[in-house]
Amino acid sequence: MTITFHHYLDAAEHAQRLEGWQHESSQIEAGLFSGEIVDISSEKVRLFRESANLGLSQRMHFPESQWHLVTPLLWSRDDHFKADTLTVLPSCDQFWGVSQSSYDLLVISVDRGRHEWLARDEHRLRQLEVSHACLNQVRSQWQWMTDYLRHRFRDEPVPMALQRSLTRQLEESIELLLGSDVLTVELDASNYRTRRYIVDYCQSLIHSRPDDPPSLMALCDQLKISRRTLQYSFQAEVGQSPVTYLRALRLNAVRRSLLQDPTQRLADAAAGQGFFHQSYFCREYRRLFQELPSATRDRALSANRQGAA
Repeated sequence: MTITFHHYLDAAEHAQRLEGWQHESSQIEAGLFSGEIVDISSEKVRLFRESANLGLSQRMHFPESQWHLVTPLLWSRDDHFKADTLTVLPSCDQFWGVSQSSYDLLVISVDRGRHEWLARDEHRLRQLEVSHACLNQVRSQWQWMTDYLRHRFRDEPVPMALQRSLTRQLEESIELLLGSDVLTVELDASNYRTRRYIVDYCQSLIHSRPDDPPSLMALCDQLKISRRTLQYSFQAEVGQSPVTYLRALRLNAVRRSLLQDPTQRLADAAAGQGFFHQSYFCREYRRLFQELPSATRDRALSANRQGAA
């Protein structure tokens, strides 16, 4: 995984920092330009967040080995990228667009070998029909993730545990977003043994990595099943979606980490398991454990002091 953060005062230099993209930007609004790019890239998925304070004219050619999907955090025009939408960029030699001042976009890239249904009408710009609740959840997660990375010390190395967490979160979020159909089909009782095997196998994988639970994508890859099959199986056998179940496991991993090393920062312990927004993390932690993470840490610190006395 590679993680980079760029802040530029020149629109042309700003555009050249997206590795693999042929990207040319021209400043079309008077003023002192300021732009940022946060880029998180793994073998299977890439997320970057691009923002700028002034209007730009942009010409782009995208890497052809991936699908590229865009959702705006801030976009004043009502043309390419509308609020609360997920837009698939077209397969074309050149894409041209104009952004007005103060834009903020999230762009996710996934390998073309996945979600092949995205190839439909691939030569034109198209918007996907995704539930607003799911899109808002995933978009908030990406925003929190990039905000967290922006506020880290820029020269501080990114630990491997955090890299794994980021990769897992990106893979899970894109699978949730592109496979977000609501579970409404009644489960077939004749498939009980298959469902039970799926859940039992997932449990064995999860328990073999208690501090680094596998992502939904990894579970599906291991079992060679679809996300929908995984969803059905967990809903029937556990009474929870795999997303809810895995979130609880990650919260437990944070709790173990705090008990083992209560001197660490809460934000770092949470980020190690993919929680990049403190309010959300604290709310979910308290909901599960009936106490705030700070209370867990303080109790462990107290126990350590008493043991050292």
